[in-house]
Amino acid sequence: MPYLGVHVSSAGSILRTFERAKQVGAEVFQFFLRSPRAWKAKDISQEEVETFRKLKNGWNSLMVHAPYLLNLASQELNLRKKSVEVFIQELKLCDLLGVDYYNFHPGTAKGISDEEGIRNIIKSLEEVFSAYTPRHTCVLFENTAGEKGDLGKNFEELKKLLEPFKDLKVGVCIDTCHAFAYGYPINTAEGFDAFKKEADNTVGIESIRAVHCNDSKVQLGNKKDRHEHIGLGYMGIQAFRLFLKDPYFSNLPYYLETPKEDDWDRKNLQTLKKIL
Repeated sequence: MPYLGVHVSSAGSILRTFERAKQVGAEVFQFFLRSPRAWKAKDISQEEVETFRKLKNGWNSLMVHAPYLLNLASQELNLRKKSVEVFIQELKLCDLLGVDYYNFHPGTAKGISDEEGIRNIIKSLEEVFSAYTPRHTCVLFENTAGEKGDLGKNFEELKKLLEPFKDLKVGVCIDTCHAFAYGYPINTAEGFDAFKKEADNTVGIESIRAVHCNDSKVQLGNKKDRHEHIGLGYMGIQAFRLFLKDPYFSNLPYYLETPKEDDWDRKNLQTLKKIL
């Protein structure tokens, strides 16, 4: 059975994430270690680290999402250097906290070719992993919708990015909205099967470790990253039924990143549970 969860706020303290997840009935959750649009992070005390590790008992598949500012593909050396530094800081902290997954968007090739952007990501990650190799935390490459030069938009690109690090703790997080917006028709049985086959023939299906569970406000192949509540977007309920009932994907953790409105986290979780 899959674990169903949400992205929760870490405002105030990372310790408050547990209660926020419980309040909506989540079985797993994702959070940020800092504001996703800020380079500077609030200090986390040793006491907070120890308390977090105690609270984590009984929770599976906790995930931290990297800040949106990171761009390991950038041609700007200063931006890439800063991105690498933050990546290392957060990866070390994830390991210390006992967080299971550190998820990031591979990067954006602005003003350069996709091939050069991919080379930059690989170089950046070589710097990261030569500075710190995680003992516990698995680093997940998230597929993108392919807008504005985003890389990691298809399995061929993800394979190129994963290949140099296959002996390390790395994997893939599939964002359903991004996959659909890029052009994978995962809302039909045939499209979903083709998606799975392509995954298996490139990155290997076993490298997919988690799912960001989002409907799409845009149509198939629109290449825009716009999340919608489950069943209310262009993907519809059928896409989520295919994922949740699949022999492989039914054993993964799912994290909602749907719009934060009213009590919608709870409603979206209930929708997923009804499918099950």
